[in-house]
Amino acid sequence: MKSFQIAICTAIFALLIFGGISIGNTPFTPNGQKWEPAPTDHIPGKDNGEISGGSGMVGEHFQGEDCGICHAPGQKAGDYVFTVSGTIFKDKLGIDTLAGAEVILKDLEGNVISMTTNELGNFFSYAPIAYDPAVGSDPDTPRNWRYKAWVKYGESVRPMVTLAYVGAMANYIPRMSCNMHHGRLGTRGAASTGKFDTLESFPEESISFKRHVMPILKNRCKACHMPESARPYTTYGSESFNYSGGLDLSSYTKDAGSEKGILDTVELNEPVESLLLVKPLTGSIHSGGDFWNPTDSEYKAIKQWIVEGASNN
Repeated sequence: MKSFQIAICTAIFALLIFGGISIGNTPFTPNGQKWEPAPTDHIPGKDNGEISGGSGMVGEHFQGEDCGICHAPGQKAGDYVFTVSGTIFKDKLGIDTLAGAEVILKDLEGNVISMTTNELGNFFSYAPIAYDPAVGSDPDTPRNWRYKAWVKYGESVRPMVTLAYVGAMANYIPRMSCNMHHGRLGTRGAASTGKFDTLESFPEESISFKRHVMPILKNRCKACHMPESARPYTTYGSESFNYSGGLDLSSYTKDAGSEKGILDTVELNEPVESLLLVKPLTGSIHSGGDFWNPTDSEYKAIKQWIVEGASNN
């Protein structure tokens, strides 16, 4: 455990010194914002959008759908063009929506946008988002509006590792919602908080990879730790950012092009030192956020699976 902590500290030191990152003034790039904590000095929900008029629509419809298809200039809901919108669910499968979650955005200029989800889990805002000249020179083009995002519910905070933009391709739609990429059936899964357990319960022994561990990985890890063949990259100017970290957690057997797979994250002789358990611990350094404590059911289930041999059962 000590060697792991030393390695992490060394890596962070190297990133701070050689990566050009300065404390308190981090560059607005995926690498620069990788460890950025969620803003706290604001009123939650201060930028919630409102829809008025005779339509009867108050943002409580079509949860999980891409809002940007209609809420775009010249489209069906062109009178209500959001700068950002989407739906938050309790899980990556997008089965149950979540009311009262906070969606926090921070743009290049440090502006903080905060929205809270309504009774159907939807959120939307008209608040302006600063454009980023590193992406494009036109401040009126939504695709040039970049932001860092977090989803918060209670004490649980789940960051978005990459920096998103608002608009899609110029020849597609001028607006997009978080639901465009974070859909129920998409590779990233629905947007969620990480607050709720993946399964209602786990057995104390005879843990199955397929029935118990894999659902946890799909709910917690797979959105970032994709196969190399899925091209888990985002670009920012000349920077290419691999948000998978070369680790494929999408199946028991890693992708041929990926550097590491699930078996590279387990320690059969010392299960509690397994990177798979340690990396998402509360208080650890993980750009995807923390998922559990040693007393949580998901932690104990994965630990037991490793104790039992980490088999593909």
